[in-house]
Amino acid sequence: MNKWNYGIFFVNFYSKGEQESSKMMNNALETLRIIDEDTSIYDVVNINDHYLVKKDSEDNKLAPFIALGSKLYVLATSENTVDSAAKYALPLVFKWDDTNEERLKLLSSYNTSASKYNQNIDSVRHQLMLHVNVNEAETVAKEELKSYFKNYVACTQPSNFNGSIDSIIQSNVTGCYNDCLSYVANLAGKFNNTVDFLLCFESMQDKNKKKSVMIELNNQVIKFRQDNNLI
Repeated sequence: MNKWNYGIFFVNFYSKGEQESSKMMNNALETLRIIDEDTSIYDVVNINDHYLVKKDSEDNKLAPFIALGSKLYVLATSENTVDSAAKYALPLVFKWDDTNEERLKLLSSYNTSASKYNQNIDSVRHQLMLHVNVNEAETVAKEELKSYFKNYVACTQPSNFNGSIDSIIQSNVTGCYNDCLSYVANLAGKFNNTVDFLLCFESMQDKNKKKSVMIELNNQVIKFRQDNNLI
């Protein structure tokens, strides 16, 4: 694990055995690995019955997707998009700049569409993007994340950003380490443990702190997997 500049990791949560719901690790940490360098972000395809094509079509709306290694995920941008994904049981990636309410609404639409198309999605696992800023002073963590988002919006959407950065921060993760971990575990429960997480720590200004947080999280994941015979 030497590519710290990427700052984005997979952290999977799921329920294990008969764990008590009161335990934070009820939504258990399962794996942690870094994104491959060949990851394709926000490519655009047209989904049909046979293949994915990177060209426009008058009949079908284009769907943005993220390729993570050999796996393909459709970016959950609208109910029409998640309906197309559910038709072929393709997993979703929920955006970091959506509120939790919006994410849950899209998940509900996906599940409804999958039922409509008679798709079995029991084994489908989605991804959810989250920005994480760990700091014992939560106000500092939020300010760093807010500054990071403002810079991002200024570079990518200088004239057409209509969202609220403060509301976006509320749907991402800030605070001390244990609070951040608890937040993600609880969020996994809200999504019925059907999502894995793409965690980005790039807003943290203290590089040493950022690295130590990643190492600590990685060690906790390894320990949990060992304790539960997952390795």
